[in-house]
Amino acid sequence: MDKLTALRVFRGIVERQSFSRTARDLALSNAAVSKNLRELEEELGATLIQRTTRRLRVTPLGEAYYRRAVEILESIADADRVVSEHAKTLQGELRVSCPMSLGLAGIAAAATDFLVRHLEVKLDLVLDDRQVDLVRDGFDVCIRGGDPLPDSGLVARRLVPIERVVVAAPSYVARAGEPRTPRDLARHRCLVYSLSRSPTRWTFVKGARTQTVVVDGPLRMTSSLALVQAAAAGLGVAFVPRLVAEQELAAQRVIPLLRDWQGEPQALHAIYLRHRQTPTLVRRFVEHLEARLGARTVRA
Repeated sequence: MDKLTALRVFRGIVERQSFSRTARDLALSNAAVSKNLRELEEELGATLIQRTTRRLRVTPLGEAYYRRAVEILESIADADRVVSEHAKTLQGELRVSCPMSLGLAGIAAAATDFLVRHLEVKLDLVLDDRQVDLVRDGFDVCIRGGDPLPDSGLVARRLVPIERVVVAAPSYVARAGEPRTPRDLARHRCLVYSLSRSPTRWTFVKGARTQTVVVDGPLRMTSSLALVQAAAAGLGVAFVPRLVAEQELAAQRVIPLLRDWQGEPQALHAIYLRHRQTPTLVRRFVEHLEARLGARTVRA
């Protein structure tokens, strides 16, 4: 007995209430349907379906077995579908919105790698820090840092944690001194990311302690990457995603400050419309970003 075929036959009989219709739909003979059910019952040592010349009746044990059989068959179908989708050549067009700094610092490279793997895909990657409306602006995916959106019509899939770092040029620290606690930043020239929810209120956490400081300085910008460059020039202190500051940190053009304090927990999210079944191209692109960025820690 082929157990998988027997399960499909048993499910078919229960749902169709007919041996002949089950045989037709599964492309089996009536004799094969009867044989599969009989062998299944013999193996289990239980009657699953009571049949007379007039009707079929599923026994209580049969009903319990039917529910589990459906779960098993649906799980197999899901597994088959996943493998089949991955085996198919991805095709189509994808429009993605991403903040400029994060795009230049890592998302664009991940997107390029996705296209190298899937040559039939076309990608329109819009690097823009403004907030977009997925439907109105015609985007399939929006990459954003911060808290997930409350809109129930959207899915906010967490890609990676966002880690922020306070940085300044060694020359600035030599001139202005190094802050020891977040409150010390109130007397420093701070470079502000103007698209933040609270641009001039920086909050830090150390264990159970939280400190919020109101900052000010000579520069506000809509680009974290540009803020890092301004900090590297010695203009002041910036509070930016570590991903954005990696190159300047590695070259020691800026150094990390307040190492014992962390910014409020946030994450980088891929946001897309909630569908009953997410389009394969969207799902595969988001999965690729998650895998590519997963080894890196981001702060926004």
